[in-house]
Amino acid sequence: MNDVRHNLGPNDRVELLCWLTCGSLGAYYLNGSWPTAAFHVQAAHKWLDRHQRQAEWLAIAKLSAIAADLAQRHSELVDADWARDAVEEILDSDDLNYQSELVLRVLDECRRALADKRPAD
Repeated sequence: MNDVRHNLGPNDRVELLCWLTCGSLGAYYLNGSWPTAAFHVQAAHKWLDRHQRQAEWLAIAKLSAIAADLAQRHSELVDADWARDAVEEILDSDDLNYQSELVLRVLDECRRALADKRPAD
């Protein structure tokens, strides 16, 4: 088995951000409160391990902060009837269903959020 870990590429960053944001929404749905930084760190490492990627702690911290902000701005999604099944699917799964309307919406927001964070050339 190949244990080589690669640095996060641009697509990886979007997918990890989506994972963290959806995880935050799921935790909020379950608990009625936003998850702690420890939750984000654990969720990020789970994703990194599963995808054989590595990231510096500062990158994880920045993505976690963006994820928390995105989740809070879109918290109404967990109250929508159409999104509840998707949230429960996320909670029961070790990966995201990229065909889900909820995940597609969050993924689009993540792409925009990271595009806004890129330095100007």
